Amino acid sequence: MASLMLRNVCKSYPNGFHAVKDFNLEIQDGEFIIFVGPSGCGKSTTLRMIAGLEDISSGELWIDGQLVNFMEPRERNLSMVFQNYALYPHMSVYDNMAFGLKVRKMDKKEIDRRVREAAEILEISHLLDRKPGALSGGQKQRVAIGSVIVRQPKAYLMDEPLSNLDAKLRTQMRVELSKIHDRTKATIIYVTHDQVEAMTLGSRIVVMKAGLIQQVASPAELYQNPVNRFVAGFIGSPAMNFIETTAEVWNQTVFLLFGNQKVKLNVAVSKKLIESGYVGKKVTLGIRPEDVYTASNQDAGRNQNVGRNLDAGDDMGMDVKMQVQVREMLGAEVLLHGVLDDGTQLSVKEKPDCEAREGETVTLYFDSSKILLFDTETEENLLYIRSQFDENIRIS
Repeated sequence: MASLMLRNVCKSYPNGFHAVKDFNLEIQDGEFIIFVGPSGCGKSTTLRMIAGLEDISSGELWIDGQLVNFMEPRERNLSMVFQNYALYPHMSVYDNMAFGLKVRKMDKKEIDRRVREAAEILEISHLLDRKPGALSGGQKQRVAIGSVIVRQPKAYLMDEPLSNLDAKLRTQMRVELSKIHDRTKATIIYVTHDQVEAMTLGSRIVVMKAGLIQQVASPAELYQNPVNRFVAGFIGSPAMNFIETTAEVWNQTVFLLFGNQKVKLNVAVSKKLIESGYVGKKVTLGIRPEDVYTASNQDAGRNQNVGRNLDAGDDMGMDVKMQVQVREMLGAEVLLHGVLDDGTQLSVKEKPDCEAREGETVTLYFDSSKILLFDTETEENLLYIRSQFDENIRIS
């Protein structure tokens, strides 16, 4: 396997469009790295530059300590899995997997060993004699991945390989890809716009926006400690709630005002806002749907906070009123979507026994230990805890 380093990598086109800007990243041997972001953010372009399918406009790409900017794709010893399966319909599964090795005129016994070994890892040994037309979507994707595994490249590059599968198969294939990584210890660079795939697969995630890296971190770090509002809103499903507020202080405690309502912040956060000069200024409150509780489940929310070292009596923000517009029953949970008196849309994730219905006004409580605050102008997370990857982030 391989380690990779991208130093100040940029991609620009003759029309002046800058697809990737100042991309810096070190990928360790055996890592499962995810590039995630909205369509057009530059993630696939970056992957193609690594593969050698796109020229690097400026910057350097190193693989195992060797500068490879001007190497042909075949010389880099990387293999790519695309969105479509790219299988030959007239060939058997075995022949599809063996094709690349036959082109290289590899010994037949070695080809057979590699194909059968990869088929065992992917649990498709019983399919080797079948044609692609007789396979399900998930099986075809495994064959496509097998065609890459047999080559034993330095790293695997995957460009949204699950996007053509239905929801159930996507979930199954996420599990399979995790198993493959555990068994092969391969270096994998994986592109997706699906943040659920990113959170479940990656050892580290690179969040991109408009050609720039926003943050590089583990899934848990991104979820709990996003560097800015974009990352906070992109990571997590349902998405984080955002409320535009004004910070005011009474008796050294900060309250966030919006419409005719207010939320009380805990002592530590109040102190930070006061010291940073945000009193009287606009501040964006961010809170995830699972950290908002209806009045009936407020005690359940408190019980979840036991042992969090919260200020006594300060774990729940003051009550907020929301009119329920949509109720989504998802089996193990209920999503309530509604509107506050200032017109702000809000989502709440509750237990299935929650009785709130469309048209009703419910009282909500915010877990103040989970509130995030963002500068309304810069969108910077005011409570961000700086990490070793700070050189890779952008506030935008």
